[in-house]
Amino acid sequence: MADARACAYSYLYETSSLCDYEIATDLLASRIGLAMHDVKHSDLKFLVELVYHANGSMRGKCAITEEDLKMCNDLYEDYLEKVGPCKMFVLPCGCRGASVLHCLRSETKSIIRILAKIDCEPNRVKNKNIHQFFNLLSNLFFLMALYENKQENVKESEFVSKSYEC
Repeated sequence: MADARACAYSYLYETSSLCDYEIATDLLASRIGLAMHDVKHSDLKFLVELVYHANGSMRGKCAITEEDLKMCNDLYEDYLEKVGPCKMFVLPCGCRGASVLHCLRSETKSIIRILAKIDCEPNRVKNKNIHQFFNLLSNLFFLMALYENKQENVKESEFVSKSYEC
């Protein structure tokens, strides 16, 4: 019998991207926990629990419900009301809390890319709730970053791309 101390996670050697997804969602949850030290609002506790529910939702039963999505949408609307629509590209910087939230936003997009790879694997069915959750979560982290800067009286820095004409 193998020694459990020598096994960090039982799926590490499988060829499916499911393990990559699970590691990425675990990392995101851990970084949300770390962000709680830098961010002034408490909605992160709710979100870190949802990320952990999403972690097992690709291999097991989907634990992200329509009610969870509604609560995230309501949270999104609350932050949108607090900061107003952003009509420019902004640099992912500002106060420490905003910068941390921008990192979470970007990391969430990496999870969406892993989901896209999983969807292309044989015998996979796209999990609509999981995709919707992580896309919404990325956008929610963006609004939370804007709110954090607003709370700290930090003006957003506009980014004007030389690559694309807007």
